[in-house]
Amino acid sequence: MNLKINRVYFYLFIILLFNAFHIMGEIHNENLEEGISETFVILPVCFIFALIIYWSRVYLKEKLAPKIINTESKLQYLSFWTTVIILKTTILTFVLKAVFDYNDDDVNEYFFDLGFWAILLVFFVIIIFFYLVELFIESQQEKQDIKIKLAQYQNEKSVAQYLALKKQLNPHFLFNSFNSLSGLISTDAKKAEYFLQELSNIYRYNLTQSDEVVVPLKKELELINSYISLQKIRFPNNIIFKNSINESQLNLLIPPMTLELLFENAIKHNIIENSKPLKISIVSEGNNINVINNFQPKNNDYEKSLGIGQKNLINQYKMLHPKSPSFTVINGNYIASIPLIQPEI
Repeated sequence: MNLKINRVYFYLFIILLFNAFHIMGEIHNENLEEGISETFVILPVCFIFALIIYWSRVYLKEKLAPKIINTESKLQYLSFWTTVIILKTTILTFVLKAVFDYNDDDVNEYFFDLGFWAILLVFFVIIIFFYLVELFIESQQEKQDIKIKLAQYQNEKSVAQYLALKKQLNPHFLFNSFNSLSGLISTDAKKAEYFLQELSNIYRYNLTQSDEVVVPLKKELELINSYISLQKIRFPNNIIFKNSINESQLNLLIPPMTLELLFENAIKHNIIENSKPLKISIVSEGNNINVINNFQPKNNDYEKSLGIGQKNLINQYKMLHPKSPSFTVINGNYIASIPLIQPEI
C-alpha cells in the first residue's frame, strides 16, 4: 500500500496546477493576497485528500473487494466500485461541509443547499479522475510485468534449449572416442592405456565446462592440443596440425567443445593415409577463426554425415551471437568459419 514516488510527483503536479488556476482566478478578481494566503491551506488539504483517496482505494481493492465480490464478474466489479465512489463522495462532502460550514441546522437541510451539491459534484469528479488515473497506471504496470515475465520465460527457454543441444554434442564426442579406443585395444594395449588416460583428461574438461555457456578460446586450444596428441597415437604421421591464431584473440569466447567437434568431424569423415595425410589448421580471420582441412571425404555423403553436429552448433550461435558459423568447400579445402564472441565487460 505504499505510495510510490512517481505517484507523489504526479499528484503534486495536479494539485499545483489546480492551485495555479485558483491564484489566476483571484488575480482576475483582484484578490491576489487572499489567493496566496488560501494557497497555504489548499495545498496540504488537497494533498491529504489525494492520500485518503489513494490509500482507501488500495485498501478496498486488496483487502475488501476480494472477499465480497467475484472479480471475474464485470457487473459485480462495476457495481462495487460505483457504490464505493458514491459513498466516498458523500462522506467527504459531509465532512468538508461540517468542518467549514458548521452550524446548528438539521442535516436534512444540506440537501436544499446549493453549495452542498456543488461540493458533492466537485468531489465526485475529482474521485472519478483519481480512479481513472490509477486504473491507467495499473494497466501500464500490468503490461510491463507481462513483458518482463515473457522476457524471463524466453530467457529460460533459450537456456533450456542450449543445454539440450549441448547434451546432444557431448555423447557424440564420447561415442566416437570409444570407437577410437576400441580400435587401439586390439592393436596396441599400451597405447590404448595411454589413450584412455588422456581421454579421461579430455572428458574431465568437458564435464567441468558443462555449466558454461562460452569459454575462452585459449581453453579450447589447450583441449585441442590434447585431442590431437591422442589422434596421433592412431595416425602417427598422417595428421598434421598447425595453429596460427593471433595471441590477441585467445581471450575471446566460443561455445565449449566447438573445436573438438570440428576436429572430430574432420578426422572421422576424411581419408587419412600415408599418401593422403590430413592437414588441419586453425587461422585467424578478422573476428572469426577458420578451421581448415584438406577435403578428401571417405564417401559422397560427407555433408549429410556432418549435418547434426553443424546444426547443433548453428543453433547454439542463434542464442549467443548475431552471426552464425559457416561451412564451405573452397579450392579443395573444407573451411569452418566460427565467429568469436566478445566477453561482456
